[in-house]
Amino acid sequence: MNKTNRSGMTLVEVTVALAILAFVLGGIYQLIVQAGRLGRLARDHYVAVILAQNRIERAKVFDYRDLRLLAETNVLMNANGAPDLEGRFRRTTSINTNFAPNLTEVVCTVEIKDWRTAQFAGEGERVASLFTRYLEP
Repeated sequence: MNKTNRSGMTLVEVTVALAILAFVLGGIYQLIVQAGRLGRLARDHYVAVILAQNRIERAKVFDYRDLRLLAETNVLMNANGAPDLEGRFRRTTSINTNFAPNLTEVVCTVEIKDWRTAQFAGEGERVASLFTRYLEP
Protein backbone atom coordinates (compact mmCIF):
# COMPACT_ATOMS: atom_id res chain seq x y z
CA MET A 1 0.00 0.00 0.00
CA ASN A 2 1.29 3.36 -1.00
CA LYS A 3 0.86 6.19 1.52
CA THR A 4 0.18 9.57 0.01
CA ASN A 5 0.97 12.82 1.77
CA ARG A 6 -2.19 14.87 2.15
CA SER A 7 -1.71 18.62 2.42
CA GLY A 8 -5.35 19.75 2.70
CA MET A 9 -7.43 20.77 5.71
CA THR A 10 -10.06 18.57 7.24
CA LEU A 11 -13.66 19.59 7.67
CA VAL A 12 -13.18 19.89 11.45
CA GLU A 13 -10.25 22.30 10.99
CA VAL A 14 -12.26 24.48 8.59
CA THR A 15 -15.23 24.53 10.97
CA VAL A 16 -13.06 25.52 13.94
CA ALA A 17 -11.36 28.25 11.88
CA LEU A 18 -14.76 29.64 10.80
CA ALA A 19 -16.03 29.59 14.40
CA ILE A 20 -12.97 31.52 15.60
CA LEU A 21 -13.34 34.01 12.74
CA ALA A 22 -17.05 34.50 13.55
CA PHE A 23 -16.21 35.08 17.21
CA VAL A 24 -13.55 37.70 16.36
CA LEU A 25 -15.77 39.47 13.81
CA GLY A 26 -18.66 39.53 16.32
CA GLY A 27 -16.41 41.25 18.88
CA ILE A 28 -15.24 43.80 16.31
CA TYR A 29 -18.85 44.51 15.34
CA GLN A 30 -19.77 45.13 18.99
CA LEU A 31 -16.85 47.56 19.32
CA ILE A 32 -17.97 49.48 16.24
CA VAL A 33 -21.58 49.69 17.49
CA GLN A 34 -20.44 50.84 20.95
CA ALA A 35 -18.09 53.46 19.47
CA GLY A 36 -20.93 54.83 17.33
CA ARG A 37 -23.25 55.02 20.34
CA LEU A 38 -20.64 56.80 22.46
CA GLY A 39 -19.92 59.19 19.59
CA ARG A 40 -23.61 60.13 19.33
CA LEU A 41 -23.84 60.54 23.10
CA ALA A 42 -20.77 62.80 23.20
CA ARG A 43 -22.14 64.89 20.32
CA ASP A 44 -25.50 65.27 22.05
CA HIS A 45 -23.86 66.44 25.29
CA TYR A 46 -21.69 68.89 23.35
CA VAL A 47 -24.75 70.30 21.59
CA ALA A 48 -26.61 70.54 24.93
CA VAL A 49 -23.76 72.57 26.46
CA ILE A 50 -23.65 74.89 23.43
CA LEU A 51 -27.43 75.44 23.57
CA ALA A 52 -27.23 76.29 27.28
CA GLN A 53 -24.24 78.60 26.80
CA ASN A 54 -26.01 80.39 23.95
CA ARG A 55 -28.95 81.09 26.27
CA ILE A 56 -26.58 82.58 28.87
CA GLU A 57 -24.92 84.68 26.15
CA ARG A 58 -28.35 85.95 25.10
CA ALA A 59 -29.01 86.99 28.71
CA LYS A 60 -25.91 89.22 28.59
CA VAL A 61 -27.56 91.58 26.10
CA PHE A 62 -30.70 91.97 28.22
CA ASP A 63 -31.16 94.88 30.57
CA TYR A 64 -30.68 93.71 34.16
CA ARG A 65 -34.29 94.53 35.04
CA ASP A 66 -35.55 92.41 32.10
CA LEU A 67 -33.65 89.19 32.85
CA ARG A 68 -36.82 87.65 34.27
CA LEU A 69 -38.26 87.67 30.72
CA LEU A 70 -35.84 84.87 29.79
CA ALA A 71 -37.53 82.33 32.08
CA GLU A 72 -38.89 79.35 30.18
CA THR A 73 -39.90 75.77 30.90
CA ASN A 74 -39.48 72.67 28.73
CA VAL A 75 -38.97 74.30 25.34
CA LEU A 76 -38.35 71.59 22.73
CA MET A 77 -35.66 72.42 20.18
CA ASN A 78 -33.44 70.90 17.55
CA ALA A 79 -29.64 70.81 17.52
CA ASN A 80 -29.54 74.30 15.97
CA GLY A 81 -31.47 75.84 18.85
CA ALA A 82 -34.63 76.42 16.82
CA PRO A 83 -37.98 75.54 18.43
CA ASP A 84 -39.06 72.13 17.16
CA LEU A 85 -41.89 69.94 18.51
CA GLU A 86 -39.92 66.85 17.45
CA GLY A 87 -36.64 68.23 18.84
CA ARG A 88 -34.07 66.07 20.62
CA PHE A 89 -33.38 68.72 23.26
CA ARG A 90 -35.54 70.33 25.95
CA ARG A 91 -34.39 73.62 27.48
CA THR A 92 -35.47 75.17 30.77
CA THR A 93 -34.18 78.57 31.90
CA SER A 94 -34.75 79.67 35.48
CA ILE A 95 -34.11 83.15 36.85
CA ASN A 96 -33.38 83.53 40.56
CA THR A 97 -33.62 87.19 41.59
CA ASN A 98 -33.36 86.34 45.29
CA PHE A 99 -29.85 84.90 45.00
CA ALA A 100 -28.19 87.85 46.78
CA PRO A 101 -28.65 91.62 46.85
CA ASN A 102 -28.09 93.03 43.37
CA LEU A 103 -27.32 89.58 41.96
CA THR A 104 -29.46 87.46 39.68
CA GLU A 105 -28.71 83.84 38.90
CA VAL A 106 -29.56 82.53 35.44
CA VAL A 107 -29.58 78.74 35.13
CA CYS A 108 -30.12 77.00 31.82
CA THR A 109 -30.69 73.25 31.74
CA VAL A 110 -30.80 71.32 28.48
CA GLU A 111 -32.07 67.75 28.59
CA ILE A 112 -31.31 65.18 25.89
CA LYS A 113 -33.88 62.78 24.44
CA ASP A 114 -32.78 59.14 24.65
CA TRP A 115 -32.17 57.56 21.23
CA ARG A 116 -33.81 54.25 22.11
CA THR A 117 -36.83 55.29 24.16
CA ALA A 118 -37.41 58.73 22.57
CA GLN A 119 -38.07 60.05 26.11
CA PHE A 120 -36.32 62.66 28.21
CA ALA A 121 -34.70 60.72 31.04
CA GLY A 122 -33.21 63.69 32.86
CA GLU A 123 -29.79 63.33 31.25
CA GLY A 124 -28.41 66.63 30.07
CA GLU A 125 -26.26 69.62 30.80
CA ARG A 126 -26.62 72.64 33.11
CA VAL A 127 -24.96 76.05 32.76
CA ALA A 128 -25.36 78.85 35.30
CA SER A 129 -24.17 82.42 35.53
CA LEU A 130 -24.55 85.35 37.90
CA PHE A 131 -25.57 88.79 36.70
CA THR A 132 -25.18 91.98 38.65
CA ARG A 133 -26.47 95.51 38.42
CA TYR A 134 -23.10 96.88 37.34
CA LEU A 135 -22.75 100.66 36.84
CA GLU A 136 -26.48 100.95 36.36
CA PRO A 137 -28.33 103.96 37.76
